[in-house]
Amino acid sequence: MKVYKQGEKGKAICETCKQVVATTLAYRDVPFSDSPGEVKDILVAVCDTCDSVVAIPPQSTPAIKKARETATTLKSLIWRLTGSTPKRRENSASAF
Repeated sequence: MKVYKQGEKGKAICETCKQVVATTLAYRDVPFSDSPGEVKDILVAVCDTCDSVVAIPPQSTPAIKKARETATTLKSLIWRLTGSTPKRRENSASAF
């Protein structure tokens, strides 16, 4: 597996810009697409035009998995204590 580094340039399709754009790898906090919570400080490809997260390199996968496990545990605890689950945050960029 190639290890990517902050500042590397590339190209990707940006969902916001609706075209192939230049990208730069940077560290960002990325919310989950399907539940509350976020992954803190992971390497992602960012659109140089609109600053949206457009891709996530494979080396960020372990951090996403760990954050999902933590979020699931917290969600279960909140549900047991309150009887309800937290509301999902809306955001265009999301971690799988």
